[in-house]
Amino acid sequence: MKQLFASFILIFALTTLNAQSPRDEVTQGMDKELRLKEAIEIGLKNNPLIKSAQQNILAAKGRFWSGISLPPLEIGISYEYAPLNTNFLRSFSERTFEAKQFFEFPSNYFLRGSRFKEEEQIAFYRLKQTEISVIAQIKSAYYNVLAKKNLLKIAEENLKIAEDFYKKAEIRYNVGEGTNLERLTAKVQFTEAKNNLEIARNELKIAFAELNFALGYGKREDEIFILSDSLSYVPLKKYTLEELYNLTLLVNPEIKVFELNVNISSINRSLALSSLLPVFNVAYFRQMRDGYKGFYGVSFGMSVPLWFLFGNRGQIQEATANLNIAKSELQLIKNEIYLRLKSAFNDYENNLRQVELYISDILPQAEEVYRSATASYDAGEITYIEFLQAKQTLINAHVNYTNVLLNYYRSIFKLEEIVGQSLMEIK
Repeated sequence: MKQLFASFILIFALTTLNAQSPRDEVTQGMDKELRLKEAIEIGLKNNPLIKSAQQNILAAKGRFWSGISLPPLEIGISYEYAPLNTNFLRSFSERTFEAKQFFEFPSNYFLRGSRFKEEEQIAFYRLKQTEISVIAQIKSAYYNVLAKKNLLKIAEENLKIAEDFYKKAEIRYNVGEGTNLERLTAKVQFTEAKNNLEIARNELKIAFAELNFALGYGKREDEIFILSDSLSYVPLKKYTLEELYNLTLLVNPEIKVFELNVNISSINRSLALSSLLPVFNVAYFRQMRDGYKGFYGVSFGMSVPLWFLFGNRGQIQEATANLNIAKSELQLIKNEIYLRLKSAFNDYENNLRQVELYISDILPQAEEVYRSATASYDAGEITYIEFLQAKQTLINAHVNYTNVLLNYYRSIFKLEEIVGQSLMEIK
């Protein structure tokens, strides 16, 4: 029994979150090691949402050039004063070739170009926002696989111990040293341990499938990696809620998008005011009259907004209202992000307290309980049922610690997604 106890403790020490198992039944035969940093690079390269966001930037660049271009040049030729009942237009008296160009007030092109540049920046921040979301998804999926692998190892060792005790309970019952209740309880525990192992295996397969999806592999469910990182506690740099919020205001892509929308609305208002300015046109023409060439002329014109009290006034009023709406939406998104940040920060602090509690108190106490119970059971001072409770306490402590540690990292990833940048160093 002492050897069994020592073996159990050693296995837990090796598998409880500080070391990564080389491979198990799910990963056997696979030689593809994958670090978290490499997983992020693969995901950013393969994810369809990122590819779509990159194309949106190119589309925005194209809208800039088309938006600042002049209207098409109008070119025309006319034949006039051709007598009736003649051979088509060959008997014309006057032929005119004309080229005409319209253009707005020059400041309009500058304002419109500025607006399209802002829209290009919006496309860029949309890409950054998508990248941040994908990175958070990859990190969460990666650490979920690490957690499920640890839980699988715990389930495997639990099955070995349950099987060993079931065999011993059978022997004790056959020689008259154990009770039937002890034997039946050991059998139930053995059956439950086998079932829990199958559940752990299935959960690990699902976790790998989720990781493959996050990496952009789609249906390649057979793509299984050996993860090089380990699920161990790494403390995060101390941040206050106010520090994180100030950082969020500086780098969060979602806030940047709404700030740019305010800028665009301001430019649109300036363009609406510019509708009061005239539109110009310049024309050049050459003529041939009665067989004589060499006539030419030019014309200059402009449109005057005589009805500014109607159409132009409406444009200005609408653009002013849209600017005020954009400012209100910016403040709204800041308030919403602060609420999300505060909730995520509280969740992070709660998970941090649980992780530290398990490390400092719960795990050491559970191991001490198991050591004491093993010694008492070997000495015949307690029954198998009492020993089983101590064993289950230790197993539950390690299982719960794995889940708490996973939640701790997921809360960090959620904070990173809200803030808009990584808060942990990735090696």
